[in-house]
Amino acid sequence: MHKTRLYTSQADCIMNNDRLVIHNDLMWLIGSQGVSSDELDMGLEGQKVYQMISPAWCSKELANLMCSIDSMIISNCHPRVGHRSICSQEPRQHIPSDFVNEDVVAPLGLPLNCYKESWLMSLLPSERRKLKAQVNKLYNF
Repeated sequence: MHKTRLYTSQADCIMNNDRLVIHNDLMWLIGSQGVSSDELDMGLEGQKVYQMISPAWCSKELANLMCSIDSMIISNCHPRVGHRSICSQEPRQHIPSDFVNEDVVAPLGLPLNCYKESWLMSLLPSERRKLKAQVNKLYNF
């Protein structure tokens, strides 16, 4: 349930941001499979923080894009005008980590540089064909 809500928040953020709207098609292709998992941890001051766990198939560039979208979602939940946000509706505070989730199934048909190169190399030839990566297209992050 959390991944679906986070994906919806990310998609809304992209649709409503003039600089990010160019990533809308990519977000649609990725779906909720591109959303990082998280693991509860405690911050230095005792507050709850969640370590981001990227999908094993996800390239560093794509993970950075998703992280920047998450940061915008957090900043948008602290409005400067209008109505004050309700604490229980604020998104989780994520921090980067080196953990990866090997269990997430990769979405099909993404540009080649959206996939981690070492992960691609670990696939069997039949799995690479099934992935239907856009081999002649590099995504401009």
